[in-house]
Amino acid sequence: MNRNYLVILSSVFLLTCLTAKLNAAEVLEEETTPKYLGAAQKKAYEKAEVTKKGKLYKTKYFFGALQGYDNNVYLDSQRKEDTFSEGIFDAKLTYPLSGRWNVFGGVGVHDITYWEVTDASLVDTDLKFGFEGKLFGTAVLTALNDIEIVEYPYNENGSYVGNKAGLRLKHRLPKTLLPGTYFQSFGYEYFYKNYSDRKASDGAGRKSLDDRVDKRHTLDTEFGVYFKKAMLKFSGNYYFNDANDKYFSYYDYQSHRIGMSFIYLVTDKMTTLFSVGHQRKHYIHRITRVDNTKLETDKIFMIGGSLMYEIYKNTSLGLNYTYRENDSNDPIQEYSGSVTSLGVYCNF
Repeated sequence: MNRNYLVILSSVFLLTCLTAKLNAAEVLEEETTPKYLGAAQKKAYEKAEVTKKGKLYKTKYFFGALQGYDNNVYLDSQRKEDTFSEGIFDAKLTYPLSGRWNVFGGVGVHDITYWEVTDASLVDTDLKFGFEGKLFGTAVLTALNDIEIVEYPYNENGSYVGNKAGLRLKHRLPKTLLPGTYFQSFGYEYFYKNYSDRKASDGAGRKSLDDRVDKRHTLDTEFGVYFKKAMLKFSGNYYFNDANDKYFSYYDYQSHRIGMSFIYLVTDKMTTLFSVGHQRKHYIHRITRVDNTKLETDKIFMIGGSLMYEIYKNTSLGLNYTYRENDSNDPIQEYSGSVTSLGVYCNF
């Protein structure tokens, strides 16, 4: 495997950073992981192998430190702006069970601190474990379980404990006369979230004795191609969120999302990334504030880009920009906002 292919493969982690960051309220309805600006910016995961008692362990570590500016923290018409700092640590250990199957585990800690709008600050801790193995040909199956603890130090209503469990099948397509190496993947994930400091509402809008609980089912697919110095990928997913909040089923909705991303190695040290996506959210029973005969529908557009430069071995400097806009049939839900950040990333 040449160096260019390794850098492109590892740069795929950058793609989820290109969704604009959500605010403290919005994260109650949106998945937490894609909101991070630097969580996915793992320029390269260099493998460190340690032999112990005849067994081969593979370890991966990633550190990141960012400083950024958010021009609409709450994603609303008031456009409250603020600067923030972000710190990231991820570690993963892989242990081979056989020639075809591996077991892995890891921990990740992500901290975002806003300096004025402190109730948007959060700490996200992930404990992951799973299995990965070859089925047939180039097909690889991954089974993953992720225990996630999200804490808002100054906004307890947003804190929750969640558990993600899912399967993903990925394989390379047979060689053709076309240039490049083609691949596709299919995945399913079940996400359970318990908001221990937030009570669910009953049908009359009164707070019940039960914690708010969300259950989300997600189906997704990807299709892409690797070139010598580039990667192009198309993606799509569908998910349904089912909450126990009964007041107009306020948090029940369906979502369809499509996206495209592109990575290009400008030089051996410089990598550019670009991503664009569109999401439609259809609320099952939530009516608009301007017309009680219509259900709310949000159309969210996202675009972003990053420029990564390797300043030392295993150390990169990254400049990132993301933009997010919601065109809703409920005017109070409409917003636009962008985030700019600069960070240093280390991996070994």
